[in-house]
Amino acid sequence: MDLIIDRSRIPQREWKWDETEIGHEGVNTFDGCLKWFTYRHANGGNTLSVEQSYEDFVRDGPLKDSIPADVMVELYDNVMSAVSGGGGMLF
Repeated sequence: MDLIIDRSRIPQREWKWDETEIGHEGVNTFDGCLKWFTYRHANGGNTLSVEQSYEDFVRDGPLKDSIPADVMVELYDNVMSAVSGGGGMLF
């Protein structure tokens, strides 16, 4: 079954976790997909990121194992609220 996700219904948002003096992990919805990133303060603020489609997220789960459960639930609910004909909390 193919998901139809209306990207315009997903709020632009950023979540961060594991914030330390070294940096943090995070994900955002700024570019019509999920952008998973690792930010490090050293060397002028180096950021490594990878993109994941909303469909792949629903099908395969998060790209980062470190995502806290509360962030995962909120992120999943935000994405599922934009599925055509459906609302969130379907897992």
